[in-house]
Amino acid sequence: MPEIPLVDVAGYLPPDLMHRPELWPAGPQRSGAYANGRGLSAFASRSEYGAPTTIAVMDSEHRLHLSVWLRDGMSVDADGWRFRVAGQQTVAGFMPGACWKTCFQGAVHHVGLLVDPGCLAALAGEAGVDYFDGLRRDGCLRIQSGDADTLRVARELDAVLLNPASLGLMREVKSLELLACLLLANRRQAQAGLNSRTRERLHAARERLLRDLAQAPTLEELAAECGLNTFALKRGFKALFGMPVHALYQRERMRRAWTLIASGQMTAGEAASALGYSNFSHFGAAFRRAHGMLPGQVRRHSLA
Repeated sequence: MPEIPLVDVAGYLPPDLMHRPELWPAGPQRSGAYANGRGLSAFASRSEYGAPTTIAVMDSEHRLHLSVWLRDGMSVDADGWRFRVAGQQTVAGFMPGACWKTCFQGAVHHVGLLVDPGCLAALAGEAGVDYFDGLRRDGCLRIQSGDADTLRVARELDAVLLNPASLGLMREVKSLELLACLLLANRRQAQAGLNSRTRERLHAARERLLRDLAQAPTLEELAAECGLNTFALKRGFKALFGMPVHALYQRERMRRAWTLIASGQMTAGEAASALGYSNFSHFGAAFRRAHGMLPGQVRRHSLA
């Protein structure tokens, strides 16, 4: 019985990997790739397999593998996971060092991203951290149907990567757009898991939270008032509103601060006091993080 070839993708940059036909014993093959040097890489591959072809694939680097299968797919046996990926499905995996025994057949056409977890957090902030944490809670593997936006952007990235004349800027833009689509699709999936009663309670919790921007209720108080436990409250806020309870409260607090100062209704000190800050330096630091300038600068512009 012939030995199954093993490919460690960590040994190659995507452009090198995709242009090594000896690694992928397919028939007619077209491929393209892009790496930005900061932890995000993208690839597109169109291959024809006339007969079932098995290849063992691994990645010894700690990266997320996010792929969109536009046509046909593969069968996989990886660390006890056995599954089939079909066309128009997305796959997210984080299994550094695990060997994926993959079997390809037919017109295999897919687009993918390789993302370092640190890069994901830097690019997408809290949404990126939540996505990575959620993937690990799901056992580091997630297969979903691709939604219309994700499939559209995947096709656009595919066209850009397969065009040798495309600009690096366009490859970067489309890679980031696909990443954003995958994160948003995952958020929508999480929201879909909330029943109507839970949604009503979460909206009531949000309304109660923002009722007094000078003094927020504790998580325990907020949960009790709205009929949720604290875990359901925190998880539901992220799913429905896209951010944690405190982050949403602080964002609205700083939006209100800008309005009060920029409109001339209050001085910076008065706005700080109205929003519950007893320490003006803490208020100034929070304002600058939110708006990129100090409250006094906004005040001076409003008076100019």
